Amino acid sequence: MTADPRTIVRQCFEDVVCRGDMAVADRVLAKDVVFTTVSGEVLRGRGEFKRFAEAFRSAFPDIRFQFEAEVCEGELVSTRYVMRGTFLGTLMGLLPTGNEFSVRGIDTFRVVDGKVVEIYASFDTLGQMQQLGIVPKL
Repeated sequence: MTADPRTIVRQCFEDVVCRGDMAVADRVLAKDVVFTTVSGEVLRGRGEFKRFAEAFRSAFPDIRFQFEAEVCEGELVSTRYVMRGTFLGTLMGLLPTGNEFSVRGIDTFRVVDGKVVEIYASFDTLGQMQQLGIVPKL
């Protein structure tokens, strides 16, 4: 019996991104998963997603998500959340500021036969960068 797609998506957020459990990534992500980042960059394959998740978690080791809404229809699961964390590690050449952030986002996943095959991420990156002290507030 295949797990509920919503459960699989929660495992991506909580176990893989928040806890860094890459064994879960191997279990719930398709080998050829396609991940579109908030910048529009397309990462292909489980290995690239795992490297991204590890880098994100390294920059924000206390990363956490508060789930606000979830819609599941067929293969698609969309999750609205508040993401919080503290910038404590280098990310894409940016030095940590020690600042905390709290931003909203909506990610959409496509789950086929119990595996995530596609992820489209979207969150308030400008708000995040402003809160982290990387770009000035307008």
